[in-house]
Amino acid sequence: MASNDHHGHHHDHDHDHDHHHHHHHHDHDKSTKSSGVGADGKVYHSHDGLAPHSHEPIYSPGYFSRRAPPLVNRDFNERAFTVGIGGPVGTGKTALMLALCTFLRHKYSLAAEDGEFLVKHQALPAERIRAVETGGCPHAAIREDISINLGPLEELSNLYKTDILLCESGGDNLAANFSRELADYII
Repeated sequence: MASNDHHGHHHDHDHDHDHHHHHHHHDHDKSTKSSGVGADGKVYHSHDGLAPHSHEPIYSPGYFSRRAPPLVNRDFNERAFTVGIGGPVGTGKTALMLALCTFLRHKYSLAAEDGEFLVKHQALPAERIRAVETGGCPHAAIREDISINLGPLEELSNLYKTDILLCESGGDNLAANFSRELADYII
């Protein structure tokens, strides 16, 4: 394969350019972290009591035709319809949560998982908002070990007979996605 560099010089290459570099940096509490290589060759780590997970990059969003079928046994009496709102820091997740709460709170019974922002801005009554601390890897709490989010959502749903639950999660793993067992709809 021949190519010209940015100076117009010609170079021959015997390899393709489909290689990717992924640098992932964030702090973990070393006292509660363990890691190892899984049977699939991926490096997994766990901390803060969460299930082991990897930080393997995902290079494709997947294929619509290969999506998982709808969950047919989902009990909405156990936990209301749950909207997962995810994305990296600074993308407007909390602003969207505030806007949804403000717009929907008079039409539906709502509750949310968030921090102090929604309480401070009176998006919902304070008792309908739960703050959840997920530790160094918030993506693990929405995908691999959802129990830290699922418990408070089920509690809110049962206490207030909610129609809609909102669950926010962010972090530095741009490919993180909510487990289908946690979120019924993902933004």
